[in-house]
Amino acid sequence: LGAELGALAISHLEEVSNEGIAAMATAKSSAILLPTTAYILRLKQPRAREMLDAGVIVALGSDFNPNAYCCSMPMVMHLACVNMRMSMNEALAAATINAAYALGRSHTHGSLEVGKQGDFVIINSLRWEHLIYQFGGHQELIKYVVVSGKMVYGNDKTMGY
Repeated sequence: LGAELGALAISHLEEVSNEGIAAMATAKSSAILLPTTAYILRLKQPRAREMLDAGVIVALGSDFNPNAYCCSMPMVMHLACVNMRMSMNEALAAATINAAYALGRSHTHGSLEVGKQGDFVIINSLRWEHLIYQFGGHQELIKYVVVSGKMVYGNDKTMGY
């Protein structure tokens, strides 16, 4: 129904049909998948792999609320990879540029490009994949948070002081 109505974003897709997946791909509606919600509430995992293979734009969200209390996007990405069979590259794109698309902002947000808003994290690791590999304890991994090109958080623990 969301695709039929031209919705840009459709969430809570634990029970989506094959026809729904095909309709979302055709309409270019983004599927907002919520791996922490499925995990915490013991729901069936969203069919991310089938959606991706069908050409659906998949975005990830935390669904941060009283019944799915997790606001950690690294944990969201980890669960998407482990439980929904997404690759790390797919999870990163789903948490960044595809999430911006779902909000109608992929032209200004979601990727590091000239002319876009400079929002990003710098991690204390040689490889970005550690943001997904590491399950929990991200406070030690995240070194800086930059919003609109300005550092808004610096973790002295990761700077060797």
